[in-house]
Amino acid sequence: MESVDAAGLEIGGGHPPRIMGVLNVSEESPYDPSVYDDPGDAAAYVDEELVGEGADIVDVGLESANKRFEVLSAEAELARLDVALETIESVSGDAVFSIETRYAAVAEAALARGFDMVNDICGFADPAMARVCAEYDAAVVKMASPPDLERPGAVEETDWAARKSPEWAASADYVDMVYEALQQNGLTEKTIVDPAFGGWSEAKTLADDRETFRRLEEFRDLGRPVLVSINRKNFLGEVVGRETDERLPVSLAATAMAVERGADVIRTHDVRETRDAALIGHAFAADRSDGRRLAPGPETR
Repeated sequence: MESVDAAGLEIGGGHPPRIMGVLNVSEESPYDPSVYDDPGDAAAYVDEELVGEGADIVDVGLESANKRFEVLSAEAELARLDVALETIESVSGDAVFSIETRYAAVAEAALARGFDMVNDICGFADPAMARVCAEYDAAVVKMASPPDLERPGAVEETDWAARKSPEWAASADYVDMVYEALQQNGLTEKTIVDPAFGGWSEAKTLADDRETFRRLEEFRDLGRPVLVSINRKNFLGEVVGRETDERLPVSLAATAMAVERGADVIRTHDVRETRDAALIGHAFAADRSDGRRLAPGPETR
């Protein structure tokens, strides 16, 4: 597997797992500790709680992708972009800055004004997204989704009988659908794939996430680095019977397992602890033919 260069940060291809910390400038986002509307406060949070605790990448969200909320338009996201831009201009720490968006117009505006990469939660449903990222030579996370800007992550809602065949749709399981969704609309040379853990639709079950996790290594067959976002997710909480605020230990255990199974980027709100768990998974991973295993420990960019 080839690595992806994200503004000088090598991802995959034998490099240590990278940690993506989260900053939200969306007032509706449910995780309060990461939500800011003041650029100065947001920059301090990034410096102290994200970069300062070991984040390699800072993912900035302009809206909550929670299915309970209405989808913001590209214009509404652009109206929030100034706060994000002022924030990254004020950060003193060294990190790669990612913009989370489903819109090519927002991605282009962010890349043109200082962002380094894109986190596309709709899997190139906007047909211009791949082109924009390629033109800016930007790394892009592509989350498994149907080709619909209104339905991020709702893989099982794709009309697979029409897109593949009735026979394929009748025999495919959920992980098969995720794998196919990641290939829809192609991949850029700098694509990182995300199999979309979490409750993206009413039809998705916790068993679907468990099966995706069990088969996580299969996604490396796409030849691209793999990102997982499993921090405090429900499918982990169900195993131990814990609510969200008590799920850090199980998230850390799953992080080490995910890295051992081939994850290259871990997206998290709990940066310091997740970094340590990821390094344990990396240090004790089985030898791989693509040379992923290296000596443990942090690596400077």
